[in-house]
Amino acid sequence: MTQLPILTVTLNPALDLTTTVPRLEPQHKLRCGPAILHPGGGGANVSRAIRELGGSSRAFVALGGHTGHEYSDLLRSAGVDCINYALTGETRTSMTVMEEETGLHYRFVLPGPVQDPRQGEEILAELGRIIAGGVGYVVASGSLLPGIAEDFYARLGDVVRWNNAKLILDTHGAALQHGLAGRPFLIRLNQLEAEELATESPTRGDPAAVAAQLVAAGVADVAVFAMGERGSLVTTRDGQFSIAPPEVQVHSMVGAGDSYVAALTLALARGWSLESANRFGVAAAASAVTREATQLCERTSTERFYNETGKVTYISQAAAPAASGV
Repeated sequence: MTQLPILTVTLNPALDLTTTVPRLEPQHKLRCGPAILHPGGGGANVSRAIRELGGSSRAFVALGGHTGHEYSDLLRSAGVDCINYALTGETRTSMTVMEEETGLHYRFVLPGPVQDPRQGEEILAELGRIIAGGVGYVVASGSLLPGIAEDFYARLGDVVRWNNAKLILDTHGAALQHGLAGRPFLIRLNQLEAEELATESPTRGDPAAVAAQLVAAGVADVAVFAMGERGSLVTTRDGQFSIAPPEVQVHSMVGAGDSYVAALTLALARGWSLESANRFGVAAAASAVTREATQLCERTSTERFYNETGKVTYISQAAAPAASGV
């Protein structure tokens, strides 16, 4: 099956270490289980999940130091075509600790290395050269490095449009608020992010209204609101529809969002309808939550969940689009 080229962008990656302890206790030396290492960060996770789902992408990752070398080796061993951009400083590490007694997990995330603001200009120029070489979709996911200007994703959005590609933006905080000026093709939001973007106080508790506002204002063509166990709400200029997820046993929510974005992007790059692409995203997220720790979606279960995904409910629209699928 043919697909348009996909580029993922990870400016602040983290080498993810996952382990277990019987019980978290203060002031005690805690004996941990074996460590599992993954090359983490939004864009890199999206590329890993695309690979698992049978697609391909190139992952642009800003890396530095010994941790950066280890990260690159892990990403390449996962079968991802990695474009390493050399940074000053050491790539950060994050740790997820699963407490066996309760099943709860605790995440400790370190900051990335501080960069000179001019580094952002150089990264943007390099990305421009790569995108000009032929890219259909660019996925910008995750946080920015300390020191990089908050409007980086907005400027990336301009570069993407100039090259007739489409930007999918999945970030948070100031990077998201400033990034909207780049008019991405699609944005993905959770409850907190939707509330932060609300321009009118009556809509702060209503993500559907916030999404409709953003799309009506031309901020993005599509806004996808993640509703957790209730699935996903998709907003376009033609209206809104929701997709209910299949019933699954949840083990960990880590990786669900990146899996969703991976499946959605891959499906769009293959020419699927927006409805079918988001159903695939819901299925991939459902697959991810059934797995442990920082594991992403798995192909076989994603395809099975796609066929089990609950009905699509059209809240408002001109006409229901024709569905396509796997």
